[in-house]
Amino acid sequence: MTAAVGIPLILAVTWLGGWWFAITCGAIALLASIEFGHGWLFPSLPISRAGPQLTTFSLPAVMVAGAHGDTRFIGAGLVFALLSAGAGYLPIRAVGPRKPWRVLAWCIVYIGIGVVSLVLIRDLSEGREWFLLALLPVFAVDTGAYATGRTIGRHKLAPRISPKKTWEGAIGGYVAGVVAFLAANSLLSTGHGTTTMAPFALAMPILAQAGDLLESGMKRRMGVKDASGLLPGHGGFMDRLDSIVLVAPAFYVFLRLAVL
Repeated sequence: MTAAVGIPLILAVTWLGGWWFAITCGAIALLASIEFGHGWLFPSLPISRAGPQLTTFSLPAVMVAGAHGDTRFIGAGLVFALLSAGAGYLPIRAVGPRKPWRVLAWCIVYIGIGVVSLVLIRDLSEGREWFLLALLPVFAVDTGAYATGRTIGRHKLAPRISPKKTWEGAIGGYVAGVVAFLAANSLLSTGHGTTTMAPFALAMPILAQAGDLLESGMKRRMGVKDASGLLPGHGGFMDRLDSIVLVAPAFYVFLRLAVL
């Protein structure tokens, strides 16, 4: 049911672009930020009870949605992240409990930058094609890693972080990601050939799997299996974003520096 509703919605707002896309990304960033704050600060509380205490974690969502109208929202968000990080190291009596400020700073960087990059990619000329090129091969990495790991996986990749992941699965995901990226680049007719896009095709599966491991490590430290149950059968929004949060910023930078 989640996929049946979510996939058509994402495709629709991707096609429309503009504020439809930006506000949808902002809503996703808001829910992922609430999960992030809940996991680090109130893991023992149901997320429905902790939500009202996490209103400050709406800041990444404001940065994400606002960036469509004015990219200065990104700079403002990063400045606030820097100030929050600094406040997290001041004496407690000066700013109250320190940990929430530090968690907020990391939330702005981790979720805010990851999701705002999707908005920036969609706002590019031919942004619809670039967004799909950023997203679809990531699914191929996840699928390839899962299928290969389940079939022939023997050697553990990072047992302390994610016991089920294997080197065989990682290699399978890497190959699937490279092939999918180059195939999607051709099918989407981006106007840029394999030679131009190959550097990112080779880097993308590594970034996707690193993002997956990063989120797995955070959940292990939080002591939770899934970020939340907001997406029945799929965990939470953080669980769906894990492989894209490193890919999207890197892809945007690659496009701006090497392609466009």
